[in-house]
Amino acid sequence: MPSQRKTVLIISYSPLHRDPRILRQIQALKDDYDLESVGFTESGEASVPHFFLKQQPPHSFFGKILYVIKLMLHRYEHILEEYCNSIDVINSDIRRPDVIIANDWDGLWLAGKLIATKKWSAKVYFDAHEYEPRHFKSLTWRLFFRPIPCYVLKHYKKYISTMTTVCEGIAREYEKYLSFPENSIDIITNAPMYEPDLKPVPIGLYTRQGGVRLIHHGGAQSQRKLELMIDMMDYLDAEKYDLTFMLVHSDNDDYYDYLRQRAANHSNIHFIAPVPTVDISKELNKYDIGVYILPPTEYNSVHALPNKFFEYVQARLAIAIGHSVEMVNYVDKYQLGVYADSFEPKELAEKISSLSDEDIFMYKKNCDEFALELSAEPNIKKLRKIVSELEGAI
Repeated sequence: MPSQRKTVLIISYSPLHRDPRILRQIQALKDDYDLESVGFTESGEASVPHFFLKQQPPHSFFGKILYVIKLMLHRYEHILEEYCNSIDVINSDIRRPDVIIANDWDGLWLAGKLIATKKWSAKVYFDAHEYEPRHFKSLTWRLFFRPIPCYVLKHYKKYISTMTTVCEGIAREYEKYLSFPENSIDIITNAPMYEPDLKPVPIGLYTRQGGVRLIHHGGAQSQRKLELMIDMMDYLDAEKYDLTFMLVHSDNDDYYDYLRQRAANHSNIHFIAPVPTVDISKELNKYDIGVYILPPTEYNSVHALPNKFFEYVQARLAIAIGHSVEMVNYVDKYQLGVYADSFEPKELAEKISSLSDEDIFMYKKNCDEFALELSAEPNIKKLRKIVSELEGAI
């Protein structure tokens, strides 16, 4: 007997097996819906049939010239059909979904193409992870790449039934750009799952008495200017504070090598191997303060509210950050730690050195108090409500 459950199609131009936001969507919905997925890799969830997207190889010199000609002629659909490499998915026997979760602008484009080509009546839930119209500042990007996502957002917004993004600032900016009503775009943060078994660790438990352990984790990406946190250590007592980097990087990563070389003269700066995503908060729990200085080099870095911020909360760490507005709002509201009034390493070092052990442990306890509220659990409830309302409207 055919399943009576509604079908949800999740589209993301990403490797699903290591995309935490997509994996949380699958975990939230798999028990109540028949799911199918589209992406570069399978999610790892055996019960979810998958349709593969092929990653577009780099253009040859001739291909780049042809791309520019198409761009000048506004042949955006031709460019998208090549870039999004979706013909196999469009021609597949993919089931007609009741709801499509379209992640990012390219996912929105494919959702619209599937609906138009296959004459589906599916509702589209558009999850915009970042603000695409101002993703990068470089002239090259603005001239040669920005027109494509902007075209999709303007011409495919007619398919959007509901929309979310990662933080308030990006939501409000998208409402202006898409001419959507004020406060019509909801927020689903990048918070990980709740860690009920983790508790604040007393300072000095994993190191010498009186020592304070700082940690930063994430990708070794040069645009994040991670060297600023190395510079910060010049202004902290090397006998009291140490900093550990737990960075995802490739074997031949020039920027990662540069960071290690820059930190070579600091006996209190360490590098450790990254752990699986599900173990991040458990590993971080051994430390005292989660740090991040992210200069506002692009619009999305101005409004950054990343996974790592919420993983620091789940790890029950005090938090010390530069003046990133979205993160500052949470630090203020929940009293989770300290922040500088700028992105200067010296200023954040001064904020950290002003903290007593009692202050640090108080911030750890505040993270513990609000860990459930700042986890994925409220987001999962919101996601289920969104999908339920959409499939109920069909």
